[in-house]
Amino acid sequence: MHLYKVSAPRESMVFEPTRFYRTEDFRSSSRRSRPGYIPDCLLYAGDYDEISIHLFPKIHRIRVRNSEESRRKLSILGFETDAARRCYIFVNKGDETQIAEFVANVYIFDYRHFRKTPSNEYISREPVEAIGSESYTMHEILHRWSIQLIPVDSVRALSGILTDAGVVYSYQT
Repeated sequence: MHLYKVSAPRESMVFEPTRFYRTEDFRSSSRRSRPGYIPDCLLYAGDYDEISIHLFPKIHRIRVRNSEESRRKLSILGFETDAARRCYIFVNKGDETQIAEFVANVYIFDYRHFRKTPSNEYISREPVEAIGSESYTMHEILHRWSIQLIPVDSVRALSGILTDAGVVYSYQT
C-alpha cells in the first residue's frame, strides 16, 4: 500500500516532520496555534482518496465526498452533482484561472513508515524518504481522482450553508 503527499517540487526525497497544532483526536490541525490545540511535530500523508483536497493551489476549498446522502443534501441546496464522481470540490469563482494553471507534485511513500490516526490520515514523527513522485495537471487531477469541480461565489459562505444543512465536508485554505 502507498501513501501520498502533495508538495512543491523539491530536490530531496526525504520529508521531515514539521510543527503542527492539532486536536487530541487529530480531526483538526493547523500550522498556527489555536486554543485547545496540542503542539506536535508531524509528517502527514494520506491515502489516494484523502489527498484529493490537497491537489489544488493554496486557495480556500471545500471537499464533499460522494454519497447518496451528500448528493441529496447538495441537490436540495441547488447543486447539480455527478453521481459517478468520488468527490465534489467547491472553489471560489475568482480562483478558476489559478486552478487551471496549477500542477500538483505528488510524492509516494511506503505506508509502513506511518501510523493511521482517527481522522484517517497517516502520520510519522520521523523523517521519511519518498519512493517516487509524479506531477499532474489540473485536467489530469480531475480525471484521475474523479473530482467534480464546482465554482461558487464564496467558499467561506458555503461553509456555513453546508454546516446548517448537515452536509459533511472538509475545508482547506
